[in-house]
Amino acid sequence: MIHHVLAPFNAISHCSKARTAYENSNWQLCIYHLAQALRVKKNLSENDARLFNQAKKYYKHEHHNDTKTVAVCGWDLSHNAAGRVLAVTELYQHLNYSPAIIGCIIDENPKRPKSLWEPMQLAGVPCKYITVHNAYDLLDKAIDFVSQNPFDIVHLSKPRLPNIIIGRLYELIWDTQVIMDIDDEEQGFTGSQAKKIGPLDKPTKQSLNYIRSDYWLTNSIHLASSFQTLTVSNHALQEKYGGVIIPHVRNADSFIPSQVLTAKMREHFGIAIDKKVILFFGTPKPHKGLLETAQAIASLNRKDVLFLIIGDFIDKSFERDLKSVSNVDFYFLPNQPYHRIHEFVAMGDICVILQDNGSLISQYQLPAKLIDALAMGLTVISSRTQALIPLIEDGAIIESTKHDLAKTLAKLLDSDNRTNKKNTPERDYFLNKLSTQSQASKTEALITKLPSPTHLITPKTLFTLEMMTKPNTMRNES
Repeated sequence: MIHHVLAPFNAISHCSKARTAYENSNWQLCIYHLAQALRVKKNLSENDARLFNQAKKYYKHEHHNDTKTVAVCGWDLSHNAAGRVLAVTELYQHLNYSPAIIGCIIDENPKRPKSLWEPMQLAGVPCKYITVHNAYDLLDKAIDFVSQNPFDIVHLSKPRLPNIIIGRLYELIWDTQVIMDIDDEEQGFTGSQAKKIGPLDKPTKQSLNYIRSDYWLTNSIHLASSFQTLTVSNHALQEKYGGVIIPHVRNADSFIPSQVLTAKMREHFGIAIDKKVILFFGTPKPHKGLLETAQAIASLNRKDVLFLIIGDFIDKSFERDLKSVSNVDFYFLPNQPYHRIHEFVAMGDICVILQDNGSLISQYQLPAKLIDALAMGLTVISSRTQALIPLIEDGAIIESTKHDLAKTLAKLLDSDNRTNKKNTPERDYFLNKLSTQSQASKTEALITKLPSPTHLITPKTLFTLEMMTKPNTMRNES
């Protein structure tokens, strides 16, 4: 209430400070104060709107010879969705940018506070984020964050409400070049996949406030195309949304198969070098085929096979169900540092990725753990999905289903005795199509061709949730 009463006075103060900054040619400070004025006031005067636009123009000119500043933005950095953020960040690093990681941690339950996703904590990549509780809290904190942290390019990872808001604010406040990245079919995460919520449907008060609501999820997907540049992770998503394909990538200089590395890692964890290791590396969940893989291994009745599962279980009941499968030699390890993924994947021989063909998510997903396995020269078995058809047709992965997995495994275990994984068809495919190096020139071309629109501030410009999520106001002004 006090904040509401003082808002007009705070706005006057910010506008006054902005004019002083403008007179002193401190364009960044001027922009900051005018954005803060819009944070606490409904609109600006004609003169202050003009100063805002002029300050943005002068700020751009002042920095036009500088190396472009880049940020990769994650909508929720507290879980494995942040994996895509790290992959895109590494791609920019390879191109000699110094990207920052920005975004949100969505913390709706104060009794169970969240923190950065563990692999991201262990990755050693600095990041700035805001912790938000609901949609209105998100808007207020996002305005404050964006006004203090200018970037030339912001790459948004996933079309979710926090990214829509942050991306739009960067366009308006700094005339930032914004790229929207789609690496999953987010519609698959709605409570009811069959329910299509139109972008103009009237929401309930609860769905407006709840960041993860089906309303915001579906509307955010509609708003993704309001950003002029799109990237996607695979051909299936490109067919649906358009955009430039940037697959999940790994740095070929880090992912180097080595017999010495394999032996060293196996020795450290007490795994015999002559064991046939079937690997799962990721977040173990029921829809990822682990139970079916365990059952297939059990049916083989072989003592030379070990099922290595690396990743923390979220669903403890699923963990119990998996461990209850008899006649399987399991080995479990917790989450591991992002920068050490290659070391742990090196312990495997075969990677099984049974995607759920009935899942909308699986049909459009290119699993990161698949790229990890190919990069380290492992044989990969996967089910056929729209996203994986090109890899199956190119012979990079072996197609199988849960019904014939045991037969496929038996054949591979008897015939695949490779020790030099550095020279395999799988690794060659990775080097040519899925490595950071193979995607560098395409990404550089994308950056070079980014449009540089001017997003004009007018007296009618409102920093409100309604404005940020209206399709007609999301289009680029000039």
